[in-house]
Amino acid sequence: MNRLLKKFRQDLLGLVFLAIGLFVGLAFVSFSPLDPSLNSIGHGLKVTNWCGIVGSFLADAVFQLCGVSAWLLLPGLLRLSWVAFRGDEFSLKNLKLVWGLLLLVVFSTLTAVYFPQTRLYQDQIAVGGILGLSLSKGLIQAFNPVGVQVVLWFAASVLFIFFSEKNLSELTKVPARLLKRVWGLDWASMWTNMWKSAAPVIEKKKKEKAEPATAKALPLAAEPERVQRAAPVPVQIEMPVDEDLDEDDEAPAAPAKKRKVVVTARVPNRVENWKMPKVDELIDDPPASRVKIDQNEIKEKARVLTEKLALFGVTGEVVAAKPGPAVTMFEFKPDSSVKLSKITELEDDLSLALASESLRILAPIPGRDVVGIETSNRQRETVYMKDMFAENKFWNDDITLPLALGRKVDGTPEIVDLRKMPHLMVAGTTGSGKSVFTVSAIMGLIFRHSPKTLKLILIDPKQVDLAVFEKVPHLSVPVVTDSRQAVLALKWAVREMEKRYKSMSKFGARKIEEYNAAVSELSKEQIKEHAEMNDELEQTPGKKGEMYYYNQLPFMVIVVEEFADLMTVDKANVEQSVVRLAQKARACGIHLVLCLQSPRKEFVTGAIKSNIPGRIAFKAASSMESRIILDDVGAERLLATGDMLYRGPGSSAIVRHHGPFLKDTDIKDSTKFWAEQGEPDFDPAALKALEPTSEGGGGGEAGEFGDEPQDERYAEILDWVQTQKEISASLIQRRFQLGYPRAARMIETFERGGIVGPANGSKPRQVLIHNLKDLGA
Repeated sequence: MNRLLKKFRQDLLGLVFLAIGLFVGLAFVSFSPLDPSLNSIGHGLKVTNWCGIVGSFLADAVFQLCGVSAWLLLPGLLRLSWVAFRGDEFSLKNLKLVWGLLLLVVFSTLTAVYFPQTRLYQDQIAVGGILGLSLSKGLIQAFNPVGVQVVLWFAASVLFIFFSEKNLSELTKVPARLLKRVWGLDWASMWTNMWKSAAPVIEKKKKEKAEPATAKALPLAAEPERVQRAAPVPVQIEMPVDEDLDEDDEAPAAPAKKRKVVVTARVPNRVENWKMPKVDELIDDPPASRVKIDQNEIKEKARVLTEKLALFGVTGEVVAAKPGPAVTMFEFKPDSSVKLSKITELEDDLSLALASESLRILAPIPGRDVVGIETSNRQRETVYMKDMFAENKFWNDDITLPLALGRKVDGTPEIVDLRKMPHLMVAGTTGSGKSVFTVSAIMGLIFRHSPKTLKLILIDPKQVDLAVFEKVPHLSVPVVTDSRQAVLALKWAVREMEKRYKSMSKFGARKIEEYNAAVSELSKEQIKEHAEMNDELEQTPGKKGEMYYYNQLPFMVIVVEEFADLMTVDKANVEQSVVRLAQKARACGIHLVLCLQSPRKEFVTGAIKSNIPGRIAFKAASSMESRIILDDVGAERLLATGDMLYRGPGSSAIVRHHGPFLKDTDIKDSTKFWAEQGEPDFDPAALKALEPTSEGGGGGEAGEFGDEPQDERYAEILDWVQTQKEISASLIQRRFQLGYPRAARMIETFERGGIVGPANGSKPRQVLIHNLKDLGA
């Protein structure tokens, strides 16, 4: 009975190792870095791994840790399974497991020593893994590159002997026998026999060459299979609509020649005391376009594209080509038998065939039966902001806050409305054109709006990109360069939003346009009544929070450069403020533009991402960053300096654009025009909010809503709080038998008073004041 039980246990162990080996093997073979894992985020990511979500997480973790040496796990697991099936004494306590794992570590380190810079799987996996890279760096410092190889190969040999349980002489028997057999062959006889058998064939070939050309041809089936050169197909080249673009390439424009761009701005010359800027006077004409569209080059690219696809079994034809400022899109119509996935796998091969700096495949183009293949142009054309100003759409009444995205792939200009968006997130690496686009966007807004209808809050921790706007009168506060002050500015924006909503409800308005229309019809007597009512509320203790606006309100755009810096300083408060603004601020006329270099998951959280529908991605560092900002890959294949992908609100389509450019002199002249009309009229409440010494040390956290009705148990709870080191809303709730919302409001009151510190995730808040005398009371 014991023998049968022992045999059953060994067989069960063998089956376990075999099943694990098969599962790991399938997970490794079907591994994709785009699958969900610890290194990727996003809702609704499609799992392509054959072993599902478990397989994708397992394969990613093992590959990240061990690199390509992870494949050694498969023969190791199969070896353990064979040992168990064979009936050898084996248990989980066997040292074979230890030797095998140590051998895996040694091979990972060796791989990292020989290939320290090599990365696989779309540059996501180091060939030696994190473990190999870490160990190799330390060992190289101790033994130098040559010595570390000796040490590692010696360790690998010893561990392999322990793992295989064979001595060195036994391990060398098999290769020794093989060499002996090979060396003992009669090579002379073999060579003679080969020559004799080949001689008739050689003679026959010589006779065939000597026969005239009219000799009978071999059957078609006997010929080697060749890829037929595709016949040239007529390609419809859709030229961009631009009168200044000349197809003649023999007469280049003179260096000093410029294109005359006429801008017809449908805005009044003056808005109250403000003189509106004129584009023609402040923005210089762009240089004459020297980039000529070579139709022969486009046709040749279409031919090469068709041939290369046919070489890989993808048949079809290029039906159209749309040259743009930076890229040309070829519309390829595949045959009905071709799978789209077969085309998308050929991005790198097509990029090599066309010698293209960047190549991107859209399979298919939304709403079409063709595949779009975008290739970079040999010469790129700059898109100038003055051309965007010249578009009638920029000045249309149905666009309130115009944003010029530049030109699409086919050269058509694109202008969207931030008011309808209503918030935007912009990401891109250094040199991608992100900051240039942000400055151009602000310039477009101040050309369209006076300080009466638009206010700006500019947050620039880098103190570089937005400093040029420090004197424009549109600012609600000076350009914020301190990250902690930026957090306070966002908190004030939340309170401003709440006050605007309170004011809108007072006049029965659901959005800011309705509110402005209502207050514009107030008589002098009504305005006086509202003023007296607000004065009374301000004088009454506990009623200051009920004050409201009764004058027209401007739109407010908050632009944040380097949003990641703010998240690093105070993630909890920044995320809370941004999410509240993104969820509610649209109706009251407040809009967000968040810019960051590296869209990592700790900065672009799910709550922020789900509430900011407008996304722009310039060139990304990896496909993972592209997925985070766009929910799709592609940004990693963009060109630099203005090339971008745009996903609009409520749309799954991603559209490629080339962003507009403004010269530094144009920016300086335009900001100087506004600065000469008067200094910025900063908002007193906003300035108070940014003061580090204001109430509670929290930058005027209470602001105009600081005097909220005090809770009747405030004093009782305050006395208890001063005796604690840390508190939380749930602790107050249990201690004083309060509802959670009431306890949470109490916590916020204490924070505004500087009695407790800011939120720190899920941890309790630190009590800062243990004696009210510390507050100067």
